[in-house]
Amino acid sequence: MILAALFLSAAVQQVTPETMQLAQTHDRCMTTFAVRLSKETTDDEAIFEQAQAGCAELEQALDARLDADLGPDHAPALKAQLEVAAKPNFLAMLDRIRRDRAAREPSFEGEAQ
Repeated sequence: MILAALFLSAAVQQVTPETMQLAQTHDRCMTTFAVRLSKETTDDEAIFEQAQAGCAELEQALDARLDADLGPDHAPALKAQLEVAAKPNFLAMLDRIRRDRAAREPSFEGEAQ
């Protein structure tokens, strides 16, 4: 999610490997919440909010690293772009997780009850 956006951004050349690793860690955190919580609830908004809250410390650290790497001229624009894309990307990931899970679950149609 964030990592992909960084790779697509022109700013990727200015971002340190440590920042890229932090972006990957944040993405994994959000993915972990998506996988776990999508088993328990179908409320995508609630899952997104809980994932954001659970990964807030990583996001703050990532914001600080982006500020340090890109400076005040470029960091705000990139962070705004990441923020706009965060929710739609997360919701799309939830959909993929649910479709993959449904495809793996055995079908119980036609079984005797």
